[in-house]
Amino acid sequence: MKLLVVLLALGGIVGLHGFKICDRMAPGTIMGSPTNCSEFYMCRDGRPVLFACPENMYFDVDTSACGYEAFCADNDVDFEQDPYEPPVPEYRPIEANPSQLVPTQASVCRGAAPGAVRTDTTGCSAFYQCTKAGPLRLECPAGTLYDSNRLVCDAADIVSCAYAPPKPSIGGDGNGSGNLLEILCFGKKNGYKFAHPTNCARYVVCNGRNKAQEFTCPTGTAYNKQRKICDFTHNVEC
Repeated sequence: MKLLVVLLALGGIVGLHGFKICDRMAPGTIMGSPTNCSEFYMCRDGRPVLFACPENMYFDVDTSACGYEAFCADNDVDFEQDPYEPPVPEYRPIEANPSQLVPTQASVCRGAAPGAVRTDTTGCSAFYQCTKAGPLRLECPAGTLYDSNRLVCDAADIVSCAYAPPKPSIGGDGNGSGNLLEILCFGKKNGYKFAHPTNCARYVVCNGRNKAQEFTCPTGTAYNKQRKICDFTHNVEC
């Protein structure tokens, strides 16, 4: 006799055969896998992202983070499938790259509770999950980047991240600014950087030969003159 199980996972009803674990969950919500104690999902619009904890670590439903002494419900049960339900998932989750536990002396999670997430300030391809064992570096799947505003891996062309590689455009912005930028770069050393004179979302880098190269900051950011980086717009006076 088949066992019919209604599984309540982290406050939400889970539909295993449709990967509905993220139904009605806000993007960025972290949910433990109902079938594998070493895996968890990041909810997003569309297909959720499936992450795996490092070897010998398991997802702790109490802290919403990976851990060595993690509480994980017994998932050794059989699920009855609706005979009218398709035998394959409605959509498969996107599998992320392997996670990596970084040295415990890293300061990225200093003062943060287990389960907190932190932005990787060296780029937008990854983020950190704070655990009792130390920061856990999680890489977003190929084609996605970490949105540091919404705290979710999403399509690379729509994310907002102050640490994304800038998009270069050579020879001015099409409004006749090319000559002006070269004048501003005259005599400046290679790598000299300054704000674009007419566009807050851009900045200019001089190449040391009186030539200027324009860069466009990622969506949702602008060039911060003081910090000399692409920063969130609310931190920038424009």
